[in-house]
Amino acid sequence: MIWQETPYTIPLLAVSALSIGTGIYIWFHYRSPMGRTGAVTILAATEWIGTYALRLAGGDLPTKVFWGKMQYPGIVILPVAWLAFAVLYTGREKWLTRYTVAGLSLVPAITLLLVLTNERHELIWSSFTINASGPLLVAETESGLGLKLFMGYAYALFLFGVLLFFVLMITCPHSRYRRQTGILLAGVMIPWIINAFAAFGFNLFPHLNPILVALAMTNLVVAFNIFYFRLGDVVPLAREMIIESMHDSVIILDTKGRIVDLNPSAQQLMGIGTESIGNPIGEVWPVWSTLTGSSDITEGGKEIVLDREQRIYDVSISPLVDWRDRPVSRVVVLRDVTDRKRSEKIKQSLKEKEILLREIHHRVKNNIQVISSLLNLQARYIEDETYVQMLKESQNRIRSMALIHEKLYQSENLADVDFNEYITDLVYSVFRSYGVNTHNIALTIKVEDVSLSIDTAIPCGLIINELVSNCLKHAFPDEKGEITITLRPVNGDIELMVSDNGRGIPEDVDMRTTQSLGLHLVTILAEDQLNGRIDLDRNGGTTVRITFKE
Repeated sequence: MIWQETPYTIPLLAVSALSIGTGIYIWFHYRSPMGRTGAVTILAATEWIGTYALRLAGGDLPTKVFWGKMQYPGIVILPVAWLAFAVLYTGREKWLTRYTVAGLSLVPAITLLLVLTNERHELIWSSFTINASGPLLVAETESGLGLKLFMGYAYALFLFGVLLFFVLMITCPHSRYRRQTGILLAGVMIPWIINAFAAFGFNLFPHLNPILVALAMTNLVVAFNIFYFRLGDVVPLAREMIIESMHDSVIILDTKGRIVDLNPSAQQLMGIGTESIGNPIGEVWPVWSTLTGSSDITEGGKEIVLDREQRIYDVSISPLVDWRDRPVSRVVVLRDVTDRKRSEKIKQSLKEKEILLREIHHRVKNNIQVISSLLNLQARYIEDETYVQMLKESQNRIRSMALIHEKLYQSENLADVDFNEYITDLVYSVFRSYGVNTHNIALTIKVEDVSLSIDTAIPCGLIINELVSNCLKHAFPDEKGEITITLRPVNGDIELMVSDNGRGIPEDVDMRTTQSLGLHLVTILAEDQLNGRIDLDRNGGTTVRITFKE
């Protein structure tokens, strides 16, 4: 091969080397389909530029013909790669299947085959000569029909890709992507503009194909977009989508306090639209002056009250600095914390009431115990055993109520009583008051998962106290027997059952008309306090079943 010196060879080869490095870097570091397609686009244009530089440097016809043919792999790949890049960039990935790529590549493949066999049919160029009239030996060709058809096809693909970018630029709601799409469009239009100038005789580079110079510039624009905007990386898109959709109001200001960007939440809060971008925030939002007057906002945030609904916002202002630590902008974030503050206030109020309620239960229990102690003291001065027994029964009733308040005071849930523990403590307290040995009278307590409010627990406790006391006094003459207490849910109701295997209540005793205070009290508590139903079974002892609703 024979070579000639030209002022363009080294610059074009240098640009090609730089572009090859850029394309390879993008290929390995941006592994998304968009990044890979962008790399192929850059490398295809680079192959065209590099082989054109070698064709330009050729010093004889065979050298120029050889490198002229070597241009065509890049030439035929470029339009398909560009369209694929445009399709992926504009979010139309479904268009790009292996069948569509194969179909788009059919014309380029045929064209490349025609280039390699041009001497037989001359469909790519009908003549290939050297013009030696100037300082450089310049190749001149006469385009054949095949090349003209391919160029029409290539221009159609380029124009369709440009159309996709243009539609995206005017319809995309995200400013970041409108900017980068505009930059890409400008880069793609460079070859068209330079080629138009050359068509009218304005060629800044004599003896040089102006499209190749423009392609080098376009390569730089595509590379800039990929590196700066991180094309093919989901992080910028995800970040912008999150900011756009988040409920927090986000406002970005420049160093002069002008609005650079704001998300929809901020627009709604401030009552402005995107047309206010570029205006000083103090002019479009008077509230800003009250924020900037607080020095503690940037340190840890500040709560302010805005709008007619008196909603509370947590405000933070964060400076953004460049690589030299110089402030370039500020990010203002306003978070609506009204519901959280109201919830905290309610929780605090409930906590205070819980403390107060615990104290009330504690004091009620203590006061009731004082009454019980007074009754016990009074019993010591009474000689009549009948009156002593009456005071003891009253003392047991008072103790059953005091025990309820004690359990509530100790409980984590002040609304409900753990009845399993309560019944056990209550019954053993009654046993002790009557001096009963638990080894002689067996006690069985069956309480299922039932929690009762204090309004229900107190009547139930008194009923159990009366029925157990009645058993201990009358059911077991020989002081031996069994008592079973059951509390369980039944078909949406609650069933309380106290049974014994003693001698039973006589048949002539009616619980509603009896002169026994204990049984009469059970009837009143069950029917009037609990709105329940009493069933009495005298077979094999006595079973009192009370059914009520919580």
